[in-house]
Amino acid sequence: MERIHSLYLHVPFCTWVCKYCDFNAYAVLEGLIPPYVDALSREIELAGAMLPVGPLKTVFIGGGTPSLLTTPQLQQVMERVGAIGLAPEAEVTLEANPSNVTAANVEGWLAAGVNRLSIGVQSLQPDALRFLERLHSGSDAIAAIGTARAGGFANVNADLLYGVPGVNVSAWLKTLEAVLAEGVQHLSAYELTVESTTRLGQEVRTGLVRMPGADDQLDQYWSAAARLDAAGYAHYEISNWARPGFASRHNLAAWQYQPYLGCGAGAHSMFRGEEGSTQRRWNLKGPHAYIRRITDDGQAIDASEVLSAERARGEAAMIGIRLLDGTTAARAFPSQRQQLVGAGLLIEADGQVRLTRRGVELANQVGAAFLA
Repeated sequence: MERIHSLYLHVPFCTWVCKYCDFNAYAVLEGLIPPYVDALSREIELAGAMLPVGPLKTVFIGGGTPSLLTTPQLQQVMERVGAIGLAPEAEVTLEANPSNVTAANVEGWLAAGVNRLSIGVQSLQPDALRFLERLHSGSDAIAAIGTARAGGFANVNADLLYGVPGVNVSAWLKTLEAVLAEGVQHLSAYELTVESTTRLGQEVRTGLVRMPGADDQLDQYWSAAARLDAAGYAHYEISNWARPGFASRHNLAAWQYQPYLGCGAGAHSMFRGEEGSTQRRWNLKGPHAYIRRITDDGQAIDASEVLSAERARGEAAMIGIRLLDGTTAARAFPSQRQQLVGAGLLIEADGQVRLTRRGVELANQVGAAFLA
């Protein structure tokens, strides 16, 4: 098995689960956080002893809302991470809701070893925030970015959503401009997608909500891309932009098909065999079940699958094609590659295969499942 240098930690708790959210997240269960932190700490410790993991180059603490953890709880988790071993200048990211970004929390996060903050801004427009059921205001989000930077974070990402009903291109760009004015180093812009299992999915099915058309969504996407390019942000992945030197190293590792360990309820892991195969495994999703299983067995694996070397090459191509600079992984599929080049979706240059503008649009809509 190849050595693992990336770790994902999942914290599934939220004060409120927004109606569009399809992540493994639970509201009104915050009383479970202390035993969950103990279980997560134990899983990290045991996995570190059993698997070829470390030194860790990237750690990503996501959710849910991991910024709900107290400083001592985060420190407890990070102590277990540190015991595995952190590489010099490792990237350690914490996802945070704007309402949790206080001066005291920022100080605690930095002290615990977090050096990159990803703030769930989503929008600054009052109507959009109400529609999305976000609990913060636009001014809260702007203040959060300022607090993070003033408190010592030199690497701040803002997550934004476009394609929100009732928000036109002009209003969308106002949100983007205001966030850029705060000097974030990284920006992620995701199309608001309708997942069938969410409350938003039900509202769309029943006609209560009508989503913007594809042309309107693409107008917002390319308008943002043009503005970010003018502001000096490199468009390095379909939905991600960064100032030089600030691309997300954790996400890049996944897009480049490098192995990673996932700990926590519902967390996924990907391991690479020396012969080219891939093993994927995932934990139980429910926090109650996760805590019980870790307490009893020290692990909470729900299921796993093994991909042959050939299937793994296909998966690497499918994921890698999202990188705007291109990937060499798609070269393993000459007939499919030639068809997509002929269809105007891919370009071959300097040994790399990359998406055309139309390819980016299609991949953004269907998840780049070109070569599956």
